[in-house]
Order: sequence, then C-alpha cells, then structure tokens
Amino acid sequence: MDNFLGKALVAIHLPVVKLLGKLLQINHKLKEPPSEILIIKMLGFGSLLLSSDALLALKKQYPNAKLTLIGTKGIEEGARLLNLFDHYLIIDDSSFFQMIKSSLKVVWYGLSNRNKWCFDFEVYSRLTTIFALYTFSKNRFGFEFEKVNFRNYLNTHNTYFNHFVPTEENYNAMVQLAGATAKEQYVLLKGFSNKEEKNCIVINNTCSTLSLQRKLDDDQLLKLIIELINIGHKKIALLGAPSDKIINQNIIEQLPLEVHAMVENWAGKFSFETVIKEQAMYAKAIITIDSAPLHIAARLNIPMVAIWGPTQSQTLAPNWLRERSNYAEINHHVHCSPCVHHTKELPCKGNNFCIKEISTQEITMALKQVLDERIS
Repeated sequence: MDNFLGKALVAIHLPVVKLLGKLLQINHKLKEPPSEILIIKMLGFGSLLLSSDALLALKKQYPNAKLTLIGTKGIEEGARLLNLFDHYLIIDDSSFFQMIKSSLKVVWYGLSNRNKWCFDFEVYSRLTTIFALYTFSKNRFGFEFEKVNFRNYLNTHNTYFNHFVPTEENYNAMVQLAGATAKEQYVLLKGFSNKEEKNCIVINNTCSTLSLQRKLDDDQLLKLIIELINIGHKKIALLGAPSDKIINQNIIEQLPLEVHAMVENWAGKFSFETVIKEQAMYAKAIITIDSAPLHIAARLNIPMVAIWGPTQSQTLAPNWLRERSNYAEINHHVHCSPCVHHTKELPCKGNNFCIKEISTQEITMALKQVLDERIS
C-alpha cells in the first residue's frame, strides 16, 4: 500500500501543496508555541523507545502542549506504558475498511483542533507524509533523504536522516528544529522498585515480520538453551508476543524432558507491562536479537548480549548502551551487512548466514563476560 498508493498520493498532492504554498504564503516560523503536538509512529516499539529522549525534550520545552500519538494498535500498549503521551489516536489496521474509517476519524480530529504541530517519526513511509498533511498542522516535521526527497515540498520543516549515526540522534535532531534539546535520558518504569535476587537468563528471539532474518534458527536456539543449562543457569525464560506462544512451546518440547521445568515460556503469559516488570525483577541477563526487547532491556540496564546480522548496532543501538561494561555484542560483520532497509532483495536470498554462522559458544562466552562485569 505504501509503495503503490503512497506514490500515487504523493504525485497528486505535490503540485497542489506547491501551488497553495505560493498562494497562501503561510508563516511557518516557530514563534508561537503549539497547544498540541502530534507524533506519528505507526509501527516499531523499539524505535519509539529510541525516540523517548526526544519526546521527553518536547514535553519539557512545551509543557503546556498536549502530546498526542497517532499509531496503530500494535504500538498502543507499549506507548501507553511510556507515560509520555496525553492522548492517543489509534489507526485500526485489522482490515482495509477499519483502517480507512479510523483514519478519517483522525483527519476529522485534525480539522477540529487548531494550533498543532505534527512530527512524523516514520523514516521511509509515503503514506504517513500524506497523513501528516491531513492533520492540518501549521508546522509539519519529518525526515528527509534521497528516497523521500518529496518531503521537502510536503513538510514545512525537515531533518536530514543520517543512516550512519545512531537512530536516536536523528530523532533528537528533529525535535531540535523545534527548539527542544534532548539533555535528559528517559527512564523506563521510573520509580519502580525491583528485587535484588536475579536468577533468570532471558532469551529474546522474536521480531517483526519486516525482517525475520534477524532471528536465530531453531537448532541454534535449542543448542543455546542446553548449553546455558549445562554451564549452570537453571532458569531460562523465552520472550515473545502472544503469537509466539506456540513457537516457543515447540522449542521447549524439543528439549530433553528433564530440563523442561527450567525453561519458561513468557510469550502470552503476561501483559506487556508485567513482562517488562518481570525482566526488571528477575533477569540476570538477556540474550537478544535486534528488536524491541533489546531497547527495553537497555532502558532497564539489564546485562545484555546483543546478536546482530542483517542490521547493524552502529546505527540501531545508542552509543550510551554500546559503551556500557555490561553490554556485549556479537556481529560477524559479513560483507553484505547491513542489508535490511537498504535493498529490496536481500543478497543472501533469505539464507541469513550472518546469523546462522554464530556459534552458541560465542554467545555463552559473551554472556560470561557481561555477568562478570555485573559482579565486579
């Protein structure tokens, strides 16, 4: 939809917006503070967490402005947990009809409310650029680079999206255009008191369908669990969304019967908030691929082994995380990495050897490193 419908809508709207811009001569200077700030983020709780310092800066800079999220159901639960937004406009993407219906409600909301600014936090989307236009916000902020050059004519304020710096720096640069400087690090579960006794190794091998090549294969996961148990870790938890419950259970059932009690399936067992609190309370360390749980664990300061392949930590992990002594990453730096987001057809045709060639011994050695750092 974004490719075909998005291209058509951009082509239709570009000449209209250019003409209206010349005729109306609207002043887009940022002298008057907004009464409401709209944030468009349709997918990706991990990237929403990466933007949390920028969102916090906006709230501090404009304390009287209502912060409203425009997003899909898939991001709503996590967004509410952040306690950064005052209002939520949710797009129901369960069907095409529901998506159009809920989108029209958001458009009507935009028409009915004045003195708004809109920040489009999506990097590649054409449709969200058009959606930002139909919020009827006086000032519209977005990312600009070669693939989305049309935003220079549809948004009022653009930030160059630099693919060679950590992603959170791009979010920080966007809000800086609006006079907000990210000086403070957002704290997840602020004020939450966790237990001292941490005895669980958490494994996250789940991610969105946008890039399943980030995942370890089943054989790797099985070998890893057995090796962790053999070196003395007696409690292991498998993370996942409710849709991952059966996948995780199949992994557990393939393990020797005598170790079943040592491996817990957390997918679908807890609410989103509860599973994060469980990690804060009990996780001795997390082993994770590149997905939202990596960024959640980073904000909870859980010792981490991060596994990278088709994506790269240099841009997707914050510098402050990679500088921590209780963080270790495994990345074979193969020639074709990173490929996700940079090419339509993956060079490996989906045979993600950048991940498959990572041994369980590498992972357990890295885990020992971060746990030794925690003790020291």
